[in-house]
Amino acid sequence: MTPYYDDGCAVIYHGAAEEILPNLGLVSMVLTDPPYNVVNRDSEGLRNLDRGDADALPVDVDWLATELGRVTPAAYVWCATEQVSALRGSFVAAGMTTRLGVWHKTNPSPMNGERLWLSAVELCVIARRMGAIHHPHCAHPVWTGPSEPRDDHPTAKPEWLFRSLVLASSDPGTVVLDPYMGSGTTLRVALDEGRRAIGIEVNERYCEVAASRLAQGSLFAMASEAPDTEVQP
Repeated sequence: MTPYYDDGCAVIYHGAAEEILPNLGLVSMVLTDPPYNVVNRDSEGLRNLDRGDADALPVDVDWLATELGRVTPAAYVWCATEQVSALRGSFVAAGMTTRLGVWHKTNPSPMNGERLWLSAVELCVIARRMGAIHHPHCAHPVWTGPSEPRDDHPTAKPEWLFRSLVLASSDPGTVVLDPYMGSGTTLRVALDEGRRAIGIEVNERYCEVAASRLAQGSLFAMASEAPDTEVQP
């Protein structure tokens, strides 16, 4: 495989996760936010709910859980409510223990707030197996803080949130993988915290955005060598 971007600490592959992920070897953790495929719909003019192809690609959760169970002992997969049960079941079938994580948004959209509870949470299926890195002690998987909209991607997660997860489940110098990279938040945070990173993204426009973010330089000096992972052609 030929990387779209490779600076010695972070690698980006342009293509479908289904084609590239099976060629990767072991990584320390996976942190990813696949398309939910449930958000795009009419909004009656109150809010733009058209996320385009950032949210429209269907994801085979059984395949994803099985493949992530092969490459990592620790996985965080953000997902829609409709995907939670299937993901948890598939991870358990792959021999992993699961927990459900919750991001409590402190600045949710007020859309329909006069007649409904606000949509103020997003869910994450957390899966691990024996030997996974886990630094928090007796911590609950609920993270409270604001969303941070980006102009270059309609569904980007905030850096503060992904930073807390990278710090929780990886060590400096280890490899963090995001097979649905989007604008590259996982990779940017991983490099800032002294990790190595691999990203996969099917949309070349977002590969360009992520490469630009990574090219700004890491906050930590790292040796210029490829991530410690097995990659076959």
